[in-house]
Amino acid sequence: MTFWEGFHTLGVKLLKIVYLNFLWLFFSMLGFFIFGLFPATIALFTVIRQLLCEVEKPISQTFWQTYKKEWLRGNGYAAISYVVIAILAIDFYAIYSFEFLTILLIPTMIIAFLVFGTLCFFFPVYVHFELSFFTTIKQAFLFTLTSPFTVLLNACIVLLMYGIFNLLPGAIPLFVGSVLSYFMMQFSMRAFKKIEQKKLKEAVST
Repeated sequence: MTFWEGFHTLGVKLLKIVYLNFLWLFFSMLGFFIFGLFPATIALFTVIRQLLCEVEKPISQTFWQTYKKEWLRGNGYAAISYVVIAILAIDFYAIYSFEFLTILLIPTMIIAFLVFGTLCFFFPVYVHFELSFFTTIKQAFLFTLTSPFTVLLNACIVLLMYGIFNLLPGAIPLFVGSVLSYFMMQFSMRAFKKIEQKKLKEAVST
């Protein structure tokens, strides 16, 4: 591949990432964010996985069809996530408001790490595997336990993106959701592959 061919390929991928971010923001707003965020994010990860696996399908059509199909189920997961995050927020508020509760800070931070990891793995697991409602959550949690390094990588990407967007807030509508999902999907697929290879080796050795 020549330099210009590589440059063209990179440019096409970048345009797709920007376009996907606009789709994600638009469909999230379509559901007033509360009801649109999870279905739009599921659709986003579906297309990102498609791009990473080099599957050629229309982006807009795939996004819209996935958004419609996953709207109800996605909001079921959203309701659970919102409740868990709200409980964690209340816990942290109580810990920092009342000095005698500071003993609970470390356990709460561990729980927060597990929740963050489960959320990071949730969307990749959802679009990569065909699992039942609660099995998807369980599998995302198990991947968090077995692949903590991947969770740390995702946390680093989130912090890096936060720093970049603080410096360049105008880039938020262009990249925030699609770039994060791109890295999270890529990291997760590597974790999936390692687990599959480990299981294969165990099956061969028995």
